[in-house]
Amino acid sequence: MSSKPFLLVGITDDSPQSQNIHTLSALFDKGLDLLYWRTSPYAEAMNYLFPADWQSMVLLAGDNAMAVPAPFRWHLKESNRQLLPPDEYSTYARRPQSFSTSIHDLRDWLLLAGQVELVFYSPIFPSISKPGYGPSARLDTVAQQLKTIREKYDKLPLLIGLGGIDENNVAMVKQAGFDGAALMGALWQQTDPIAGFERIRAALLS
Repeated sequence: MSSKPFLLVGITDDSPQSQNIHTLSALFDKGLDLLYWRTSPYAEAMNYLFPADWQSMVLLAGDNAMAVPAPFRWHLKESNRQLLPPDEYSTYARRPQSFSTSIHDLRDWLLLAGQVELVFYSPIFPSISKPGYGPSARLDTVAQQLKTIREKYDKLPLLIGLGGIDENNVAMVKQAGFDGAALMGALWQQTDPIAGFERIRAALLS
C-alpha cells in the first residue's frame, strides 16, 4: 500500500448546509483536504464565502481556464473535456492545465497521465445522493484493475473514488488502491455533517 496520505474531498450539493460557511470551516478544521464547490453562482464563492487561505483547496468547474481565477483549482467536467476536438486533446499538455476532471472508465485515467493532477472515478458503490445509480463492476474487480494499471504505468493522476462512500466502506476504498475518497451524501444527508465526517476519519484509522 502507498504511504501517501489518503485524501478526503467534499462535494457540495444544493442543500443549505453544504453552503454554510461555519460547517465548511469546521470540515476544513477537522481535516477535509479539498472541496469541490458545485453550487452556482461562483461569484458567491469567489467574493466572500471562502477566505483567502482556503481558496487553493476549493475546486470550481469551468469549461476553460479563464473561468476559474487563481488560486481556486480548475475542475474540467467530463462532459466539457469530451467536447475538446481530437487535435486539441492530443496537445492538451500545452494548454493551461485543469487541476481535476472526472471519469467513468479507468482507461481514461491512463489518457490523462501528465495532464491533470486529480481524477474522480465513479461510481464505486450505489450512490447515496442518486438512488438507483450504482457501479458496473464490483470493488474487488476495480481493485485488481488498479493494481494492474499501477504496475505498468507511473505518473498517473491521483485517483479519487466517488459514489456511495461513507464510514462503513471508506476503508475498503483505501484498501482497493484509491488515493482518496469523495464525500457528498455521506456529509449532506446527515443531520450533523461534522459528526459524519469524523466517523469517516475514524474508520480510516481503525
